[in-house]
Amino acid sequence: MQTQAPEGQYRVIGLDPVDTLTWPSGPLWKDCETFDEARDLADRNEESYAWVYVYDDADKLLYEGGCHAQQLERIQKLNQDVPDENKTQR
Repeated sequence: MQTQAPEGQYRVIGLDPVDTLTWPSGPLWKDCETFDEARDLADRNEESYAWVYVYDDADKLLYEGGCHAQQLERIQKLNQDVPDENKTQR
């Protein structure tokens, strides 16, 4: 899968290791004119895909999201809320 966007554009790619490769529509794959448009599309689809990425025309990863990122944030927040004595017992 080519991640590099066409010149002057941003590519949004959404992947899920289980479903997207077997869906008739395949993974999310859309080129956008602006970074804001790409980021908005990525954010709107982050619950549908485990990973959502935005790349530029130099093939540089500019944004990463998706439901796995949300779960990671929740886990990190839970770990911060646990008293220190419980953290060492895991």
